[in-house]
Amino acid sequence: MKKAILLVIGVFYMPTLYAQEITKQEKGYFNITELGYFMVNNAYESQTSTNSFKVVYDGAYGISLRNINGLFITNKIALGLGVGLENYTHKTDNNNWDNTFQVFFDARYYFKNDENTFFAYGDVGSSVAISDNISKGPMFNLGIGYKIKPSEKTALVGSVGFIDQTIKEQMPVLRNRYYGFAFKVGLLL
Repeated sequence: MKKAILLVIGVFYMPTLYAQEITKQEKGYFNITELGYFMVNNAYESQTSTNSFKVVYDGAYGISLRNINGLFITNKIALGLGVGLENYTHKTDNNNWDNTFQVFFDARYYFKNDENTFFAYGDVGSSVAISDNISKGPMFNLGIGYKIKPSEKTALVGSVGFIDQTIKEQMPVLRNRYYGFAFKVGLLL
C-alpha cells in the first residue's frame, strides 16, 4: 500500500519537477564581479560668502571595480549586497580626482527565464570614508543589461546605465556631484 501511494505521489509530482527546470543562474547564491567605465558630468557647489554659493560644471570620467553577492528570490528576481572601489578624474585636470568605497544594495530583474536574456538593475547605497583620500556620500545606479551564458555555471553580463554619486566635502566645497553614463562588464557565478 505504501509503495502504491508513493507511486501515485511520484506520478503527480514528476511534472512539477520538470516545470521547475533551471535554465540560468536563478537558484540560490550568486556572485557578480564587474569592471566599469563612467562618462560623467561634475558639478561642485562652493560657498563664496555667508549667503552666496557658486556652482561650477566640469566633465570627468571614472573607473570602478565592484563585487555583488546575493540570492535569487525567484528565477527572475535577484537581490544582493555589494562593495566597490570607484575613481572619478576631472578631464581638465588629471591631478584632480575623487576616490570612493561603495557599500550598496543591488536588485536585478531578468526578463526571461533563459540562458541569454536582458535584465534591469538598480543600486542604492553610499560611499564610506575608510581613509583620508576616500570620500563619502550617497549614490544610485539604474540601467539595463544583457546576460550571456557560455558555460553551465558562468555567465557574462554587460550593462549601460545612469550613475549618480554625491560626495560631501569640507568647506568651502559643500557638495561635489558626479552624474552620467556607466558602462559595465562582469562575470556572474
